[in-house]
Amino acid sequence: MAKAKALIIILSGSDNPVKVKLGLNVAWRTKNSGAFEDVKLIFFGPGEEFIAKTEDKEIIEAYEQVLSNNIIPQACVAVADGYGVSKILIDKKVELVHAGQAIAQIMSEGYQPLTF
Repeated sequence: MAKAKALIIILSGSDNPVKVKLGLNVAWRTKNSGAFEDVKLIFFGPGEEFIAKTEDKEIIEAYEQVLSNNIIPQACVAVADGYGVSKILIDKKVELVHAGQAIAQIMSEGYQPLTF
């Protein structure tokens, strides 16, 4: 039986950092364990500003685990520009994309969305 593919979408921001941390941990832990065939991660909306500006040590560590497990995070270029965090996100190795189109494409490839 084929494994599912996961698209983790982190929408939460500073209003709910626990959800951000949970989304990051689900992403890297399921990728690392092989629970899913593949895992993709998109920050969207407040999640983009939060990951750009957070100083929360646990969230930074979880984000570093995402990167070390070969997950390339993406974020919406328009939203990042609106929050003024595009350069910060690029420096944090986030790929800026047109999120609506990216989500549609990823889902058309059989990925199941999980939102945090």
